[in-house]
Amino acid sequence: MSDEEEADVAAMLDLSKKKKKKKKKPEKDSSDKDGAAAGSDGKATEEDLSAQEALLVEQDQAQDTVEDNFDRKADYTYDELLDRVVDLLTVNNPALVQKTKRNIKPPQLTLLSSKKTLWINFQEICSMMQRSPDHVYQFFMAELGTEGSIDGNQRLIIRGKYVPKYIESLLRKYVVEYVTCEMCRSPNTDLKKDPGSRLYFLQCNDCGSSRSVAVIRSGYHATSRADRRAARNAKG
Repeated sequence: MSDEEEADVAAMLDLSKKKKKKKKKPEKDSSDKDGAAAGSDGKATEEDLSAQEALLVEQDQAQDTVEDNFDRKADYTYDELLDRVVDLLTVNNPALVQKTKRNIKPPQLTLLSSKKTLWINFQEICSMMQRSPDHVYQFFMAELGTEGSIDGNQRLIIRGKYVPKYIESLLRKYVVEYVTCEMCRSPNTDLKKDPGSRLYFLQCNDCGSSRSVAVIRSGYHATSRADRRAARNAKG
């Protein structure tokens, strides 16, 4: 190969001007830089927190303590605490203090004949007491020792002559036994019959107490002339 051909090949391949490749320097791990930065930030955050805490302590120390003249620091007697509880109950639950009163009218009686007495407002009194007319009827018939009936106008017809004061005394007896609560003396009660024992129980709607009431039985009955005559005839 001649010199010119060698020169052409050399020029084509550029053998004479080959460039050396530069070696790449290994890059530093970015995580190291991030860790260093985080460490510097952490130091700065701790310093800020300590400075804030110191500032809060200075502010607390700088504030003047104001004493409350009304603060008795739990220096209360038992009676004072009890009065406060009662006052709160009175304000929040007035129904517990203000008991409902029931004014029962006196019985109105009139004579139908020489042997029968008519109780005019019998149904009205039963409604005031919130008691069944049948239960009140059984009580009065047992106490009077007589017979009677309820007419179409819900009036009670009693066999015999009776004055209003005597009927009123029996009515008070019925109210004490079958209407009034023995614990709180409230008339706001219900009279219910137990189906198992067949006894009547008085349930108070105010205090929640319950008690059984006496079974209706015949009370004292004064003998009349007819009774004495019947007794003499039976002996004769």
